Amino acid sequence: MAYAVEMKGITKTFPGVVANKEVSLTVPWGSIHGLIGENGAGKTTLMKVLYGMYRPDEGEILINGQSFTFRGPEDAIAHGIGMVHQHFTLVPSLNVTQNIMLGRPITKRSGVLDFEKAYTVVKKLGQDYGLPVDPHAIIKDLPVAMQQRVEILKALYLGADILIMDEPTAVLTPQEIESLLNTLVLLKQKGKSIILITHKLKELMRVTDEITVLRSGKVTGRVKT
Repeated sequence: MAYAVEMKGITKTFPGVVANKEVSLTVPWGSIHGLIGENGAGKTTLMKVLYGMYRPDEGEILINGQSFTFRGPEDAIAHGIGMVHQHFTLVPSLNVTQNIMLGRPITKRSGVLDFEKAYTVVKKLGQDYGLPVDPHAIIKDLPVAMQQRVEILKALYLGADILIMDEPTAVLTPQEIESLLNTLVLLKQKGKSIILITHKLKELMRVTDEITVLRSGKVTGRVKT
């Protein structure tokens, strides 16, 4: 059976820096894969390659067994990949529904935005994934954990079956962390594949199935959790 994600021999360099050196990674469908390493190990760079933000200098990316070259995040999104960045990409002055719809607006036959339908879709999406939100709430008025929830829903709304989480617990309280980890397990149970970047071993042990360790841009370990 094909993997959700297979990265083969990925190398990415910047002037004077080798960020990733022949990195390989496999993520089965319906699993949570931990990606760990110290600052500067190349974790986020590797995931930005997967998300189409960077083009690799060498290597191959396979999604469900098919090889792809992503020219940008739009290509990655079109192939079911979503990324929740450490620093959110929401528009603070817009409401929850407007932010979620930005990438794929819901319109009436006339082409006018259909906000009533969009509010219903967002509310149902939150209920389906155990991530309830107020569709009308303005982003800047929401606490950080709720903003992160909106980011996750935005990725799911755009069709993400593979979700990259970049240090998602760095800005959360212990109670919010527990809630997020429960959410990741629920997403896994619904067949999603998740790549979790974190420094925290406790979180990795709590929810992941496998772990890849990066150091100085190279894989130094692959282990079953």
